[in-house]
Amino acid sequence: MLLPALLLAAVFSILWRVMRGGRPSRRPWIADEKQRRRAQYRGWVRRAVAAFLLPSIVGLALLGRLPALVTLPPEFAGLAALIGPLQLSDALLFGAGLAGGVLGALAGTWWAWRRGKRGVRGPMLGDVGALLPRHRGELPLAAALAITAGVVEEPFFRLLLPLLLTIVTGSAEVGFALAALLFGAAHRYQGWAGMAGTTVMALLFTALYLASGRLWVAIAFHAIINLMGLVVRPALTGAWRRPSPDASS
Repeated sequence: MLLPALLLAAVFSILWRVMRGGRPSRRPWIADEKQRRRAQYRGWVRRAVAAFLLPSIVGLALLGRLPALVTLPPEFAGLAALIGPLQLSDALLFGAGLAGGVLGALAGTWWAWRRGKRGVRGPMLGDVGALLPRHRGELPLAAALAITAGVVEEPFFRLLLPLLLTIVTGSAEVGFALAALLFGAAHRYQGWAGMAGTTVMALLFTALYLASGRLWVAIAFHAIINLMGLVVRPALTGAWRRPSPDASS
């Protein structure tokens, strides 16, 4: 009964996160706009921790699998062998390609901003407008949210959920595929484009995790990609050049 209960709880966590989503909250009881936005960012962080990190730790503890946070579970060994180990040369090549793509996107965003297109944000994975910082003072809040998302979502969607699905179905391929689809569904607030994009990113993070055998590798790449979208691009388009609403001139 433990496995079905944990799987049901995991699905409930996803549904709860989908219902809350990344939509802005009016918070009418907070009159000051700056304080309202700070409370909103803190709320997003708390909900992410409650929906994904706590269930991951509790679920792994109940399964007696907490060491899986630092070592690859044996259930994933077969699929990891098919992907092959991540060699240093492969890691350098992948990192160079990722860095080139990110730098190219950032350079295009900066160039568009310099030419006067102040509203440009560059290509994004769906509608994440509510999450983006609106001024310089919100950049640290967005950074905290970006890093938190990587830290809390990877143990859930790349470890606990695939592990439960693998044990239940007997197939790691099915487990990770379903987990990737559910990861995309959890980003429903970003629209269909966001759901498709995040599903593809889930497969990328899965490959990094299995090839390296280390969950922290997927966490690091997830956090970096989030920081590029929620912090670096808004900063390049002038977010850190605009003062906070209540900042003195």
